[in-house]
Amino acid sequence: MDGQFGVWASQAEAVWLLYALVVILLVWNLWQAWRWRAFQKRWRQLLTASDGGSLEHALYETLRRVAQLEEVVKAHGNHLQQLQSQTDGCLQAVGIVRYDAFPDIGGHQSFAVALLNRHGDGIVLSGIHSRQEMRVYAKPLQKGNSPIGLSTEEQQAIREAGAGSVRSHAGRL
Repeated sequence: MDGQFGVWASQAEAVWLLYALVVILLVWNLWQAWRWRAFQKRWRQLLTASDGGSLEHALYETLRRVAQLEEVVKAHGNHLQQLQSQTDGCLQAVGIVRYDAFPDIGGHQSFAVALLNRHGDGIVLSGIHSRQEMRVYAKPLQKGNSPIGLSTEEQQAIREAGAGSVRSHAGRL
């Protein structure tokens, strides 16, 4: 009978051991459930935007706005290039020289005005004042040079406008 009692005793110990294991697993399961609920609460807080909407919606909306802004920036870049190409032909440099065309007339009433674009193309206007009349002449310019002869004052006006280096003066005007 001793042999059966030992088997029965070992079965009772096994049952208690299994009870203890079940209790340990139950406590561990409850602890995991508590951790899972805490995680879900933090996750919902994370996914809720400050205005009450979902973070996912806020991210999609932000990405949509970024895409729109990229299109606007691209359109502005194209427009800027178009404006830049248009301004190349616009008046960007001016040079003025006043002088006395005749020794008997003072006051620097005569003038030469150079009007140039970025490439040094444009015109030179010369106004010659005398006692009896005033005459104005216009001469075309291509890269700072004219097919019509230029007076010293006209050449000086072109230099003042920076025909040789209009690009460096374009920002000042």
